[in-house]
Amino acid sequence: MSKLLNLKAALALLSAFAMAAGAANAQSTANGLFKAGAVKEKFSVSDVASIMAEFQITTTLSPYAGNGAAAVLAETSGGARFVVTLFECDDPAAGVGCAASVVFTGAPNAGIAYDDINAFNASANVTRAVNVAEQNIIIFGRQLFFAGGVTRAYYKNTVEYFLIDMQGFIQSQAAAGTAVSLKSLPGAKGKTDNVAGGSDSVEVIARAISRVEANDHALSAAIANTWQVRFTNDDK
Repeated sequence: MSKLLNLKAALALLSAFAMAAGAANAQSTANGLFKAGAVKEKFSVSDVASIMAEFQITTTLSPYAGNGAAAVLAETSGGARFVVTLFECDDPAAGVGCAASVVFTGAPNAGIAYDDINAFNASANVTRAVNVAEQNIIIFGRQLFFAGGVTRAYYKNTVEYFLIDMQGFIQSQAAAGTAVSLKSLPGAKGKTDNVAGGSDSVEVIARAISRVEANDHALSAAIANTWQVRFTNDDK
């Protein structure tokens, strides 16, 4: 099997985990950000680039991989990297007329306790995290569907809350002095395990992603995202 997770599989995993972790609450939070304005059922790469520019975030359209999705690579002025994918597009190669989107990034899981993932998923505004043990990273993501129509302000504010969620996680790990390494495997106990508990009682902590590995964009982001990068320009 390829060492890189098919993009659609990555998006499906993020979506499934978001549902299992309480996506209804995240959606409720995001719905509260809905503002008056032109309602759109499809967004394009140009919309994403325009929104990111307002956050002083640079964007680059990744070469089309033939998988039915457009991938926009984003980097903040503080060096943090993340990805915005657009899928169900009228023209996926150009990223035009897309009916859904995922904003996601990665971070190393070395030194991260599963309780940290639980705490993040319980407190984040719109973002959900899933451990990818095979690649020693955590994928953080937020999926948006535009069916029925959403405003540009809704999209922008959801991205902003994703950035705030990630900045909070980065700051918490920096304060804890968490070691960052993609070469060291997490330890058997006290690290990012998929399950916790004894043989008689096993509690699922983070959705296992077995037999598949992280998407190449998420892995690239995880390598770049040390605890010194910044997703926001302030201390939100």
